[in-house]
Amino acid sequence: MVVTEVDTSVGDVYEATAHAVRQALRVEHRVPYVGFSDPDVVASWLRSMFGRRLDAVEEARHWHEGRRGSDAKSLLHAWLFFENALPIGLHSRCGQLILAKEDPYRSYHMSEFGETRVGPAQSPDVLPGSIGARLAGGAVIVGHDGDAVCAGLVLRFEDDDNLVIGTRGDEWVLAVGTVPATAAHHWAVQPLLHSDSP
Repeated sequence: MVVTEVDTSVGDVYEATAHAVRQALRVEHRVPYVGFSDPDVVASWLRSMFGRRLDAVEEARHWHEGRRGSDAKSLLHAWLFFENALPIGLHSRCGQLILAKEDPYRSYHMSEFGETRVGPAQSPDVLPGSIGARLAGGAVIVGHDGDAVCAGLVLRFEDDDNLVIGTRGDEWVLAVGTVPATAAHHWAVQPLLHSDSP
């Protein structure tokens, strides 16, 4: 058994297996990241982050003519940086939250359609509010429609603040505290996990 400070978990095994299968079958993977959304795999990753400090949050946001939409409306992707762990990218796809161990991409222009700016999350947006706090617990959110995929996360930090990050359709849902009423009837929050959970 090898013990390191480097983040390795079930998600790493999943990513390596998916990569090996694609190589063996000579299949081009069109998505630029290998992610995971299975609730059990997401819960395993979540457990591996317990006790770690959230060091930073990076975001990709859509801007047009020097302006951006509201917090959830302009968010394209986000990356959470927990201490001694690889960055975890958060991607929304048709009501499914996909997590991927990856670095943020660079900002880019889309001509008359605006630009995507990538950089540190800024207040008063929701995501940077827990930077500096340690993750004490969390829960996986799944859709009520029976899909066995992750629709979101509840991250509980040491100050007992909950950060809710999820996706409904093609839109982000971001909140502090509880799941917003607009998403509550579409989601099922699994039991809260904490460092003492089996």
